Amino acid sequence: MPPPRAAVTHSAAQLLLSAFVSPVCFNQVCQQDADRAFLLAVAVPLLAAAAVVSYLMRSPPAELTDSGRVFEDPSTGTRFEAPEGVVPERDKNGELAFRPISYTPWPVDEGVEGERVRLAVGPVGSRQLRTYVFARVLPVPSDILTVTLPRPLGVVLEYEERFRRATVVDLIEGTYADQRRKKAALNSDLVKDAVLPGDVLRAVTATNFVYPTRALFGAAPPERHIHYCLRLFLITQVVYGADKQSWSSICGALKRGEARDGDVTLVLERRRPRPPKEPRDGSALDIFA
Repeated sequence: MPPPRAAVTHSAAQLLLSAFVSPVCFNQVCQQDADRAFLLAVAVPLLAAAAVVSYLMRSPPAELTDSGRVFEDPSTGTRFEAPEGVVPERDKNGELAFRPISYTPWPVDEGVEGERVRLAVGPVGSRQLRTYVFARVLPVPSDILTVTLPRPLGVVLEYEERFRRATVVDLIEGTYADQRRKKAALNSDLVKDAVLPGDVLRAVTATNFVYPTRALFGAAPPERHIHYCLRLFLITQVVYGADKQSWSSICGALKRGEARDGDVTLVLERRRPRPPKEPRDGSALDIFA
């Protein structure tokens, strides 16, 4: 006669509970039950994790691959599916061009409006240039530029809640950023290499640890990568796009990295200077007349 269902349920509950509460066994039967419960508690989560990884890493349908709608970025290992009739933009090397949205690089349509910026990403010792696209967000004529600085940056930012963006308001005296601003004040050719008050932060580089699959099981050490913040997916290099992000998220991106990881690149949008107003007819006098 099989045991009652309640007894079976109670026995199973005790078996699982014993995996987390180390029992004091005084006989072989008790020890076997404890070992069995421990193996069960370890095996079930591992099998579930393996099933999830297998599902996520499954190959796309053959019809999508054959049609060219599904493609993979070899540098990031990320697969993308393009809507029917849409062609993703690629640079002269055949690499995908991205628009950074928070921690995620999104491929862009071919010929989409925006400024193309080349940024170095990848392992700290062997970075590669990739193309990122930034559409202008200011309602006035502006330019997209990049400024590379060593840590600490010495840049003071203020968050505009209304527009959900960070703007440069000051530079700390004596820092590299401050020195460049002072040189730019004397030489207009250096303005493009300096951070100025009023610049809007569009993206920033950061460093983080990226764990390849082998490193998760202790077969390889974690690799230190520079990227534009971390997308928690193996060896992925992305750009942290600051547009419409929270102040805490932007601060977190700015803090990621150490001086030994190299310089930091800021992607900024700057208002163009207003052209001088021309005097109206008759309003200017010729002092040599």
